[in-house]
Amino acid sequence: MTRPAPRRISALAAALTLIVVSALALAGCTGDSPAAGDGLAGGIPTPAASSAVADLPVDHLSATTPQRLAAGVTPPTNRWYSSLVFSPTLLPIYPSPLAVAPRDDGLTVQVPTVTTGEKTISASFTGGLSLGLGTSGLQVVRADPVSVTVTYLSGTDERARVTLAEGSPIVAITAVADLDVVLGAAPTLLQEGAWTAVVDGITYVLRGDVQVSGSSVHVPAGGTLQVAGLPGGADAAAWAAAIGDPVDAVETSYDLGDTDVTTHLAYVGTDRTVVVPFAGRHAGGDCDLGTYDTPYGASPACAGSTLTWTVPRITAASTYDFDGIDDATRGAILAQAQTDLDATPATPADTYFGGKALARIANLVEIARALGDDALASAAADRLATELAPWIDPHGCTTAAARCFVYDDVLHLVVGKDPSFGSEEGNDHHFHYGYFLYAAGVLGRERPDAVAGMRPVMDALAADVAAGSAELPALRVFDPYRGHSWASGTSPFADGNNQESSSEAVAAWNGLALWAEASGQQDLTGEATWLLSSEADAARTLWLEPTDLPAGYAHTIVSISWSAKRDYATWFSAEPSAILGIQALPLGPVSLQYLAGDPSRVAANVADAGGTAAFTGPLGDAVAMYSALGGPSALIAADAWAAQVAPDALDDGNSRSAVLAWLAAVRLAAH
Repeated sequence: MTRPAPRRISALAAALTLIVVSALALAGCTGDSPAAGDGLAGGIPTPAASSAVADLPVDHLSATTPQRLAAGVTPPTNRWYSSLVFSPTLLPIYPSPLAVAPRDDGLTVQVPTVTTGEKTISASFTGGLSLGLGTSGLQVVRADPVSVTVTYLSGTDERARVTLAEGSPIVAITAVADLDVVLGAAPTLLQEGAWTAVVDGITYVLRGDVQVSGSSVHVPAGGTLQVAGLPGGADAAAWAAAIGDPVDAVETSYDLGDTDVTTHLAYVGTDRTVVVPFAGRHAGGDCDLGTYDTPYGASPACAGSTLTWTVPRITAASTYDFDGIDDATRGAILAQAQTDLDATPATPADTYFGGKALARIANLVEIARALGDDALASAAADRLATELAPWIDPHGCTTAAARCFVYDDVLHLVVGKDPSFGSEEGNDHHFHYGYFLYAAGVLGRERPDAVAGMRPVMDALAADVAAGSAELPALRVFDPYRGHSWASGTSPFADGNNQESSSEAVAAWNGLALWAEASGQQDLTGEATWLLSSEADAARTLWLEPTDLPAGYAHTIVSISWSAKRDYATWFSAEPSAILGIQALPLGPVSLQYLAGDPSRVAANVADAGGTAAFTGPLGDAVAMYSALGGPSALIAADAWAAQVAPDALDDGNSRSAVLAWLAAVRLAAH
């Protein structure tokens, strides 16, 4: 079908520039004109058109406040550049493939060097070409999920604006008033309007209608100096020719095909520049400007102003296909599900463990329904509705101290009144709220008349992590350039932002899609499908099955992905079972779509975690369930573990009936 006209999400003039999810198909690295084609596309409503938090009490639960943010701009939590706004001391940020260290009086730009150790692959900032602006401070004045614009100030007077974007190896400095930029290395004339400077063996090309004298570059008011960090061996003259007007912002759109999902990034403000796809995302084009070495693999430099790539489409799921299951297995799972329901305690009060407990009950509903026990499904749905009841009261926090949500009008967050893991600062919101949305989606499908009562709070949670609203940024946690989410709200780290649990990120978008479907929100369903498919592909290719791991790195998986490095570690345990298990839980129907493709890699990952000995370690139940995807003998070993595992040895969000259902589904899929 012909795609509909694009729908774009944009912020108010001074506010956070927000992402558009549209039907517009943008060309690849070549910079060709947009084109229409076959497929489905979706959009999310303009944030100013709706208020998702109108019914929630207002409360600021965190001591954190924005420090370098212009008036009217939405605080950019969960971005690759969030430390610009929140860190007391300015930290390096990573508009891949560059590393940039901002200072009150300027910034330093570097093409970082990759180093590899047994557990870490890193390209952290170590120094580069200094650009002194003679200023005294900075503020973020415009942002979207891929790019950010900073104004540099002398006192209260604006002197220059600097735009940084992921996928752009060029830093653009636009002078608001006449500006003298002092370089850390004297440039050499390359050709008219272009110079080169070399620092630590890295060549930087300077481009602009500027005057150079020694190490000083005079940029007239309204003029722009562009500084590009080149990959090794690149032709500086070709780069100078490829650099056109500066990038002002980055717009994102997506297309949903029958079997795949395509993401498009348009670098706004220019029709000629250089763009660098994230490693593994390149889809072709004029990319002969050299290749960057990054912690995530090789990334080519391309002449053009757009990037496009495609990943397999994943369908939201909460129910297994038990067609062909034998009566004995059916009976055993149902009996265990009844036992698990009877043993279900009251849900915890915080949003992480509370959400997991709700999702655990929702799984009992789905297992019973899929196996034909309507009475058990109804009883589980009753319990789910009871446990959800306090959470879905939008006014609950006016009288309750827990199991309710507030709107933080300082950080522009929806926060549980009993926060955990730094959720009051924006940490892990998609992990937490994905469980709630999953539970609400299951209950909404089971009992459509319950949807209206859940909508005020569930729509607020959906808006907080992805959909946006008048008060909340769209795609808060998702980075369209990298194709995955960021978990830290304020990113107070010298290596940028990070995400640990790739599988809980996938579960978040699965929950969002299920809620969108149950509540009849077609545009949100499309957006959630794009997020789900993108995150699942990243979880597989960056965390669980990376193919670009360099010599010297001693493991088969990566467990924390950072802006500037990759780690074999977790935030909570050094045990190998935890390092693998946090990339698998919560295992369910959607997991089969992206985890089950390569039994040999599954087996290798489990062996790297310690083999069957890992089944009894921290998060060992997730390792054991994941191991069943490793082939017939692995499934036998997982069955043996499941036959004797005690309920209290399982993760909070798991149950023995969920384990048995997973193993039965894996067995059926294998046949």
